[in-house]
Amino acid sequence: MEEERLKDKYRFLVTMLSVLAAGTTIFYLYTAYFGQFTPMVQRGVILLTCLVFCFIYRPMRKNRPRGWTFFVDCFLVLLSIGCVCYLMWREMALLKILVGEPMDLAVGMIILIIILEATRRTLGWPLVIISVCFLFYGLLGPYMPAIIRHAGFKWDYILTWITLSPYGIFGVAMYVCSTVIMLFIVFSAFLRTSGAIKFFTDIPYSIFGMVRGGPAKIAVIASSFMGTLTGSVVANVTATGSFTIPLMKRTGYAPHMAGAIEAAASSGGQIMPPVMGTAAFVMADILGISYWDVCVAAFLPAVLYYVSLFVTVDLEAVKAKIKGLPKNELPVLRETLISGWFIIPPLALLIYLLYQRWSPMKACLYAIILVTVLSLFSKNFRMGPRKLYQALVQTIKDMVLVTVACAAAGIIIGMVELTGLGAGIATLLESLAGGSVLILLVLSMIVCVILGMGMTTLAAYLILALLVAPVLIKLGVVPIAAHLFIFYFGSLSLITPPVAIGAYAAAAVAGSDPMQTGFNAWRIALIAFVVPYFFVFNPALVFQGSTETIVLAAVTAIIGTVCFGMMIQGYLYTHGKIKIVARILIGIGGLGLIYPDLITDLMGVGLVGSVILFTKFLPVKGVIDNKSR
Repeated sequence: MEEERLKDKYRFLVTMLSVLAAGTTIFYLYTAYFGQFTPMVQRGVILLTCLVFCFIYRPMRKNRPRGWTFFVDCFLVLLSIGCVCYLMWREMALLKILVGEPMDLAVGMIILIIILEATRRTLGWPLVIISVCFLFYGLLGPYMPAIIRHAGFKWDYILTWITLSPYGIFGVAMYVCSTVIMLFIVFSAFLRTSGAIKFFTDIPYSIFGMVRGGPAKIAVIASSFMGTLTGSVVANVTATGSFTIPLMKRTGYAPHMAGAIEAAASSGGQIMPPVMGTAAFVMADILGISYWDVCVAAFLPAVLYYVSLFVTVDLEAVKAKIKGLPKNELPVLRETLISGWFIIPPLALLIYLLYQRWSPMKACLYAIILVTVLSLFSKNFRMGPRKLYQALVQTIKDMVLVTVACAAAGIIIGMVELTGLGAGIATLLESLAGGSVLILLVLSMIVCVILGMGMTTLAAYLILALLVAPVLIKLGVVPIAAHLFIFYFGSLSLITPPVAIGAYAAAAVAGSDPMQTGFNAWRIALIAFVVPYFFVFNPALVFQGSTETIVLAAVTAIIGTVCFGMMIQGYLYTHGKIKIVARILIGIGGLGLIYPDLITDLMGVGLVGSVILFTKFLPVKGVIDNKSR
């Protein structure tokens, strides 16, 4: 919308921005093959471009006509370009100083203000307020409670550390953003520009369209595919929900339920490899492991999430007697595969190269080249010069939010490292938990959900990875399980009322009540609130352990997830509607099967088997609904 308005009045400006975006993307494709530049240059180029796009395409005052504020935005653009270019020019000198010269400090102060303003425009006030609080914490350390007290730092030193050194804004978050995340976003933009979204939605359409509750199952599968391209809940809701939600409503789903299904399905894109909301790249860097290892660990919990979701929407269709779509309205599977065949080899190549422990940047680069070349042989999805240019520009548009989030998170990360706050928080959490891992996990979950409500999943994860994960690891939790735990709950905050942004986006499309939509999205995604606890206590679910243990854990967990889905809906495939006692029993049995342990598996089998036996042959009053027999 804003871009169209600018095109009407400032066509030359929009053209120049597009050229800047394309040039920046080409710059990072170059570094993926020939090697990175110096840290400030490598990280500064993407920050500069994204700040320019932020101030031009995100007005100072939303939903209001631009007047004098447009000149303010242009002034901020010029300041951004000048300051970032100055820091790149002064890089080597800045690395040798403890406190910058007056000119350096002035530039640093301007950069800090610019970052905070860009954060306000893209992510809202919560992350701005948190960042400012951390800056004040650095100044007021001697006046803090004893457990988080420190000696305090002068403002000049804090400003130098945050803006002029490679430990704050230009720290680890911006490093990952300007390398791995950038290349994956390029790959995503190339796939989407080529027409991959249509391919990924037509596949589930052709397979599940005619079955009961077909549109809901299409939403589940299409959103899981979309998660490999965007890693964004709102983007998933916008891309797939615009046609799956109307279809669900048309076939009989209530508006709030249609929105809830799409929101829950889109949220799964955050935890579905390979993109995982871009936090997987940061996680790999923090843990010092390969990106492939993170994807492998996250795979089974993501599968369990979508299995539960699939069962839930299927039983919803059974209960409401919702049928599929007419065959003549659906794409033909064979034709879909023939037209979009070129999309599969690049994805396969990317996965293979990551498995072979290639650099994620190089793996993405070769996958991008392959998708471009193969698209030339597809009539419907051919990428000519115009589409290639669109993909280069789209990359920067997709990078704005991620880059600004990383810059803002860099402020917080820098202050945590400077003040040693992590050790104080660790001590506080340990004392509150009393040495209990379970209590610590519950506290961590609450913090993750609250923080996730006010910022992106990536920003929330970055903060919690420094403050909470070390405490979990200290108490014996496997490192990858600890990091995935906090990441999962940061993601789920987007469908957790009262601030469920993903559900609100879906409600807007569905025309339903946002709170009702959010509650139902939370309910049908309930399995995701349980599984993280299980893989913390037994990391077989994150592929830690022997092959036999992992295989058994996967099989029993999938069966248990199906049972848990039946508990959520209060409906058995073998019987029909069940009452509260049977729901509780089959839910407990399902949890026993999900937890990877022989004793709990046997208990789960016993409980689930008993419920099925009683509902089938020995109906007990108060346990089953006799009317459904």
